[in-house]
Amino acid sequence: MMYQFRLFIARVLVFILLIIQDSNFLLSLAMRQSQDFVSCQPECSPLSRIDEGINLDKYCDDCCTYNYSALNRLYVNESCEINSTSYFLSNMSHDSNFEVKHRHSCLTSIPGNICNFPRIQHLDLRHNKITQLPKLSCVRELVILRLSNNQIQVLRAGIFDGLTKLRQVYLLRNRIHTIEMGVFHDELKELNVINLRENDLTEVDVVWVLGMTHMICLADVRTNKITKLTNKSNFTMDPSKKYGPGVIYLHNNELRILDTQMLDAIGNPLASLLSNLLYWRLVLIRNPWHCDCRIHPVAKLYSGTALRTLMASVNGSSNDFICNTPPNLRGQRGLIHQNLSDFVCNITDFCPSGCLCQEQPEADRMVINCQNAGLAEMPKRLPFHEKLFLNFQNNSIGILPELPYMVRIVHLDISDNNLTNISSELASSADKLKYLNLANNRLKYLPETIQKLLPTEIDLSNNMLICSCDTLWLNDWFESKPHIKNRSNITCSTANGDQKITIDNLQSDEFNCRGSNSETIRIVLGIFSSLAILLTIGIIRFRFEIMASYHIYILPKMKLKWTPEVPENKLEQHDIFVLVNDEHAPDRLWVIENLIPYFDQNFIKSYISFRDGIIGEVTAHANMTNIHNSRTVLAVISKSLLDDPLKRFELKESYCHKIKQGNGQLVLIKREEFDPALVNNRHIQAMFRLKQFINADDVDLTEKISLQIDRV
Repeated sequence: MMYQFRLFIARVLVFILLIIQDSNFLLSLAMRQSQDFVSCQPECSPLSRIDEGINLDKYCDDCCTYNYSALNRLYVNESCEINSTSYFLSNMSHDSNFEVKHRHSCLTSIPGNICNFPRIQHLDLRHNKITQLPKLSCVRELVILRLSNNQIQVLRAGIFDGLTKLRQVYLLRNRIHTIEMGVFHDELKELNVINLRENDLTEVDVVWVLGMTHMICLADVRTNKITKLTNKSNFTMDPSKKYGPGVIYLHNNELRILDTQMLDAIGNPLASLLSNLLYWRLVLIRNPWHCDCRIHPVAKLYSGTALRTLMASVNGSSNDFICNTPPNLRGQRGLIHQNLSDFVCNITDFCPSGCLCQEQPEADRMVINCQNAGLAEMPKRLPFHEKLFLNFQNNSIGILPELPYMVRIVHLDISDNNLTNISSELASSADKLKYLNLANNRLKYLPETIQKLLPTEIDLSNNMLICSCDTLWLNDWFESKPHIKNRSNITCSTANGDQKITIDNLQSDEFNCRGSNSETIRIVLGIFSSLAILLTIGIIRFRFEIMASYHIYILPKMKLKWTPEVPENKLEQHDIFVLVNDEHAPDRLWVIENLIPYFDQNFIKSYISFRDGIIGEVTAHANMTNIHNSRTVLAVISKSLLDDPLKRFELKESYCHKIKQGNGQLVLIKREEFDPALVNNRHIQAMFRLKQFINADDVDLTEKISLQIDRV
């Protein structure tokens, strides 16, 4: 009874207030209905892009005013009892312009009859207990929404759809942990204030701010728990559109990594995004930023004098942030940084045990320091980079073999080891090598192919070279090569070890290397010389065909004869790795229609990146791993694959690992006609000239693939 009495009294009081309101309202009804809630000065518009960025506060604070007296008061009838309902109450026309102020109460939801009042322009329900925000599309005149200090946890997609006049949204100090895609979007043309500070957000999609094509006075997500910025919709800026500018508060969060790859995808390229962001004010301070190689692309662009000057004139240093880690950069600026070489990444994938692998983008290189790492052999794999700087000084390495990553080595220090043998293939593989240190090893002989390292700086000092007629070429080579270091310490010993001779003083007279003067010997030598020249010309002309034939037909038999049986636990993970340009739809469709049914029917374990790749992994690293872990690489060759640098590298790696090193089989399928000259690898060109491929339209396609697989 007491509850019903209180409810009756409350309704009577509301009714009295409405009567009082009506008496005041009738005097000014005509005047109020002629007034607008929002009034903006038409002449208040930016003169230029720079003016808009510099005077952002002016355009946000002074250009538009809000006349609350133009709105009629709309009341909320509520009860704080359990399971009670609430509703909006007014004796005025439902098409009137309303404002709602119902604060510091116990509302658990927005009253269900809100759609009966479509012209609510100001909705203020702060300091209640609202847990969910419904779709507000029916309140099409809404301008300001204030729901701070409630208990909302999720913002559902579409809640603001159709609210073309919405200008300000205040949701601070709720419990929001999730903002679905499509909550804030570019159709909200008037939206310029989004306040979400002091919530429970752990990530923020940058698109709902950076995708706006109008001025954003404030997007405030400070004092949350944000650890990363995302772009889940794969949004890319349209260069023909102007975005923002605006103010974004991201401080007092837990941001560590600046994902420049994600930002690059938005700007396409990154420079276009940064030129746009120069007019924005991003407050990034008071986050535990980790300053490594991922920051380098942005810092490098900001380091330009013109960009730095423009950024300072627009927003000072607000777009910069302070590094928290690593320790040597703690307290230093992240973007406007003095020494860009400080930004490095320590790489762990494929980094040998006991080594430090460091990506240094400012020098455009990967430094791998294995000094004193206790290595007995060269690593089979190393982290990928086009320019490798290797320091293997002071280990126990005995052989320098040909390895797949040799083509990417620029600097190699393998001094103070136990080297006794160098692969004759070193010179042909090390195309980029500029420095080679072989000092303080146990080398007795050098392969003559080392002479091909023409521009390379070489140190051969303090080795155990043997003087003989077979080493006389060293003298001529030394004379023609000014880049050889420590010449005085490069000596060879006679066979009996009783004499040491510097290579610069090596003479043929000391070893009786002069040939006979007889006519017969000269004729025989002449014939053999002619044959050798013809043979050499033939070998040079067809060298790649010869090498390809050797690798395909002879090397597998030799390896089968001399290589012990591979233990079962050492067998490859896959029967076949399919190398295909999975970005090219015709190639991908051909694999789906022709290869996958054949694999499934014959229980063949295969790896196809677009089918078997794991979301989030680095595709290049995964493909390299699975090439090595498969018995056969089946390469679907098309023009699109040959145009892709990464796929060309994977094709070259497949040949080196499977054919050249005898670790399996490379099967080429020619999917369409193309000029063999498009293949940038001479060995694979030779395979096409030798007809070592299968046509994709061959009626016996699967049978021929089976025959190739059976050869492994």
